[in-house]
Amino acid sequence: MEFDWVGLEEVLGHQIVGLVRRVREEHPRDRLYGAAVHMFYAEEGGTISWTLVSVASEEWLAETKCETGTGTSGADWLRWSPADWPWQVDPGEAEDEWARRLAAHATADGGRRWDEVHDRYLRTVVAVCRSARHRLVTEGVVDPNFVVVAMDEAWELVPLSLTPDEVVRHFPELAAEEREAERLGAIAPERRAHELIAIVESPVPGPLSAERATDVLRALSGPTTLAAVLDHLPGAREKWRWAKLLAEIAPAATPGAPQAVIAALEPVMTDTSLPEPDRAWAAAALARLDRMDLVAARLDRLPEGVAVRGLTAPYTSFRDHGAHGGLDYEPLEQALADRPEWHDAVLRRLSPGSGFCAIGPEEVETALAGLGSTLPVVRRHAVHVLADAPTTPAQRARYTDRLRRLRREDPHPAVREAAALAGR
Repeated sequence: MEFDWVGLEEVLGHQIVGLVRRVREEHPRDRLYGAAVHMFYAEEGGTISWTLVSVASEEWLAETKCETGTGTSGADWLRWSPADWPWQVDPGEAEDEWARRLAAHATADGGRRWDEVHDRYLRTVVAVCRSARHRLVTEGVVDPNFVVVAMDEAWELVPLSLTPDEVVRHFPELAAEEREAERLGAIAPERRAHELIAIVESPVPGPLSAERATDVLRALSGPTTLAAVLDHLPGAREKWRWAKLLAEIAPAATPGAPQAVIAALEPVMTDTSLPEPDRAWAAAALARLDRMDLVAARLDRLPEGVAVRGLTAPYTSFRDHGAHGGLDYEPLEQALADRPEWHDAVLRRLSPGSGFCAIGPEEVETALAGLGSTLPVVRRHAVHVLADAPTTPAQRARYTDRLRRLRREDPHPAVREAAALAGR
């Protein structure tokens, strides 16, 4: 059954327009400058939460500035921090029901349509922001400078909600960032990669944030970017971020590239003069590139934080960024068979809330087999990743049956507890 997108638009539009009208009636002299749809939350393959809607005025901003003594910079920050705005409408039962229906639609067919549905939802919110603003201005509730903006955490929806002139007026930093991105996009790939690396490394913030520059590098991938990052790694100010990026882009690069990456990462992992985060991310990157054996071979010489990060990296959400291989418990099982004293440290690291990898349909059988592993850490991990995995009815039945047995018979309390929670 197709989802009622028109109905969702009407409900969200009613929230925005209704809140702005109420604030205007209660504060007729206030200069309302914006409404924001914010607090976007979604778990891939699972929950989509209803957003919040907030409104602010110039008078509130000025009053807050005086009360807190934050000065101009503080006032500018608060201007587009809708979680701190004075007027807000939270979702009620009706809105939460719409969110549940949307999540059910997104997770139908084993979650294969998740990205498509979630993207359409975000586009729908943007469209509602534009139509709500048009309606409010047309009806004279607000003046033409008023904006309604979708404000996701990364601000990716902000420029989609506004006209180019509105972006320049209200979010000049975003406009400057876009101009810098366009400039970089026009230069040769090799020079672009080196300039992006320089932006990430610079201690002085520029138009393009270090996070955005890293995202662009990740998207570029390919042999040119890989070579530039490898060239930069030995002299990098913070090696951990480049180790992490190498793990994400190396599998998508030219044949033979992983060997060059491994040769660059191993010295970082073993260098005792480096900070632990640099060494730990190098160990994690090596494990993601199917060389956990290099970590396991040095367990008696690595700090616990470095060793455990390397032993667990392929099973955490870190694995899901960029190209990666399929779920494989064998490297971990082999490492812990040789060094069982490390099991409990790995179990603590791969605990609920630490961020497990999300598995696809092609990995479900591996996870189901993991339920029968001799290692409690593998059994518990498999319990958790299968809970939200896209399974066939037959696979789900096998999982449910195995959970019952684990709850009753597993000798390890952490596995029994995980099975009990997953079976609810």
